[in-house]
Amino acid sequence: MSVLAVAAGLAVSAPAQAADEFRTLAREGVTLQYHRVAKATTAVKGTGATRSDFDGDGVDDIAATGDPGDFNLPHHPTGVVVVRYSSAPQVDYFAGVLPPDGGAHTFGMALVAGDFNGDGYDDLAIGDMDEVDPGNKTRAGGVWVIPGSRTGLVVDSVQHVNQSSPGVPGGAEDFDWFGSALAAGDINGDGRDDLAIGAFREAIGSVEDAGAVTVLYGSVGGVTTAGAQQLHQDQAAVPGSAERGDHFGRTLAIGKVNNDRYADLVIGAPQENDGQSWDGTGMVTLMWGAASGVKLSGATSVTGAAVYPKTGDENTVAWYLGETLAIGDVNGDGLGEVVAGAPGAQTPGIRGGLIAVFTGRSGGLSRDAAKIINQRTAGVPGTPEQEDNFGGALAVGDVTGDGRADVLVGAPGEAIGTKAAAGTIVLLKGSASGLTGTGAQGFDQDHSVVPGGAERNDAFGNSVAILNLNGTGPLDAVVASNGEEVAGDLAGYPSGTISRFHGSSAGLVAQAGSWSGLSLRTDRLWPRRYGMRIAGPQSGGVLY
Repeated sequence: MSVLAVAAGLAVSAPAQAADEFRTLAREGVTLQYHRVAKATTAVKGTGATRSDFDGDGVDDIAATGDPGDFNLPHHPTGVVVVRYSSAPQVDYFAGVLPPDGGAHTFGMALVAGDFNGDGYDDLAIGDMDEVDPGNKTRAGGVWVIPGSRTGLVVDSVQHVNQSSPGVPGGAEDFDWFGSALAAGDINGDGRDDLAIGAFREAIGSVEDAGAVTVLYGSVGGVTTAGAQQLHQDQAAVPGSAERGDHFGRTLAIGKVNNDRYADLVIGAPQENDGQSWDGTGMVTLMWGAASGVKLSGATSVTGAAVYPKTGDENTVAWYLGETLAIGDVNGDGLGEVVAGAPGAQTPGIRGGLIAVFTGRSGGLSRDAAKIINQRTAGVPGTPEQEDNFGGALAVGDVTGDGRADVLVGAPGEAIGTKAAAGTIVLLKGSASGLTGTGAQGFDQDHSVVPGGAERNDAFGNSVAILNLNGTGPLDAVVASNGEEVAGDLAGYPSGTISRFHGSSAGLVAQAGSWSGLSLRTDRLWPRRYGMRIAGPQSGGVLY
């Protein structure tokens, strides 16, 4: 068991007292539990791009999901989201409510930040895909949206939406899993972020588990159901056709692929063609943004089978392409690349994992514009082994400050020596010729400075995000290890940790200290497996 150094000011020797506030709030008949604990903080002021800046100080705040343990709450929680601020003098905790007949712990299994009301403060969207719809009692799922302000998230202004909300297309049905994936970005170019919501088990007609995506647009009052769009594969504008088990909308990303003013929507259907093809499965669809919202023409798609010729090895097969997604301009030409992870890929070991990078182009996605990168690629640290799950987590952003996006790849199943599933991360750097293995960096918990030590089932790299942590220079990174046990944990009940890396011209620089679920324990709850999700521009896909 590792004894982890905890970042200065965060260590606790006993549970923090609920000094400030606890209450429950109801929206649309659904209950949210809210807990605020005061924390001594020195206000900071940063510059440069931010991605989860809820208190508007120019430095990103960190919202991350944990599994609630040792809780003392009026309702059994179904997950906890912890928000640590860079300036606001508190830590906020949000938790769902388990219904009397039971259910799954899914609150916070999708978690994104975006400025939906355009006020300059990022807001937090939390998905709870197993949430019960109070109208028809189905476990269809829902989403909470909490606006930011100079004092942090404003819980009194929280919004709730599900498939029974007025204006939301479709209907609430058992196990639609509305809110299982989320993405934020400005699709219609009005200066406010919009919210895409996946419901990958939505039935289309009589076709079960085909999947659908709902897009809600930003407004002065936050996300609105006015003008909401639902997208699925039985629409003429969407490539493919709705088939049982496609899981269209299992993953989502929003970003600028062409160079107009509108962000574009990318949708993963990782189960597409499952069991029907020997040379790859899964599908990634790109739909253009426009002033009216998602454009219902010009969509393009690429399948795992289509990129098989690009793998360069007959034994390398992109199974379940699109299990993770991200968008960023890795070659600096003003067009964004779509990065699609296939952690279940054969390389040649099963679930060795790969990523496919589709060069940004005004014509959309093309298999001819695909570059395949895995741990066989020259310069990429490690070797492809069974269950590495390379590509199981993705984050994109410029950490070197050269104007080109870099890609942070998690491989949470990577064995470090004899320690299975200890996990690792790889930073792939952008260049004028695109994403490259040249100069790639690899980190695991047996590296010096990286907190903790590599241990079996730590799953280091299970969740990653590229954020602005220090308010200066290029972007930085946070990396979760949700299986990490720290001193004070019960064996088999890991608190989980999040480690920090600062950006530099040479790449990522590991920082001493980490945040653990134990360090965020209060007299009301203990967030275990902390870091299952970390808020950024997109969230969804497999969990480790």
